[in-house]
Amino acid sequence: MERRARSVGVTGALGNLGWKLLLHLAAFSDAPRLVALDYREADQARRDALRDAANGRQVEIEFVACDLQDWSDMRWRDAFDRVESVVHFAAQNPFPEASWSDVDASAAMNFNTAHAAADSPTVERYVFATSNHVMGRYKDRNWEAGALLPDLEPGVGTLWHTGQQEMDSTIYATAKWAGERHCQALGQRANGSTTFVCIRIGWCQPGENRPDTLSAAGTPTQAQGEQQESPTDRWYKSMWLSNRDFCQLFRRATEAEGSAWPDGAIVVHGMSNNRGMPWNIEAARRYLGYEPLDDVYGAL
Repeated sequence: MERRARSVGVTGALGNLGWKLLLHLAAFSDAPRLVALDYREADQARRDALRDAANGRQVEIEFVACDLQDWSDMRWRDAFDRVESVVHFAAQNPFPEASWSDVDASAAMNFNTAHAAADSPTVERYVFATSNHVMGRYKDRNWEAGALLPDLEPGVGTLWHTGQQEMDSTIYATAKWAGERHCQALGQRANGSTTFVCIRIGWCQPGENRPDTLSAAGTPTQAQGEQQESPTDRWYKSMWLSNRDFCQLFRRATEAEGSAWPDGAIVVHGMSNNRGMPWNIEAARRYLGYEPLDDVYGAL
């Protein structure tokens, strides 16, 4: 699959996923420019860490503090015109217990950034970090391995028990689902000038992201509880996305050739190669050249 390095802007750059990707791109990609966008100012330690990751490679690195909810904030709007790919992670609350207030803010960021990417004279690729929770209503079905395809009708929101309390991610997942549909509409309208990738991320925990810290809790904000080897525990383990598979997947999403994508937009599942998982990742392999290296059960 033909690929070429594109300059990349990353929103939510100082968060869990954005920072992991930026460090990877600085160290291993040929992107000539990286633009880190966040509502916070980056301190000197962050700036030094990203420059150190580049290890002498000639890459232009820029940090932009901005408000993605504000369409009139030209700090981020102008930054989009200095890159060829945008990866959008930013959210007011990135966890599945987000409130309607959180989702309202996140949806504004989703719509603003996707429209700005489509309107930009330079952006060729927009990558939207959506979520497995868009398919959460399928959790309690008896799936064969690989049967949960990304083009099935969405089942928005997961209902589960952490071992200590009931959880419902429907509010959180609604903004992700709406963002996917928005990207698909913009991809069709763009007629190839900007292509869109929606990646339904599995569970990529902050930090080391070890398989032995996954549980029926389903989110790092909740206590693990006492359920082990329950159906819910297996559901969440099966969607593990290791750090190196995450970085590979999103880097390929910024670089892959997209001229043959249907209507200029694709939706793919983003998990590691976890044996027996219901999630089907063949679309990510086919469209992006993704080849996951890790298996949650092999690592455990």
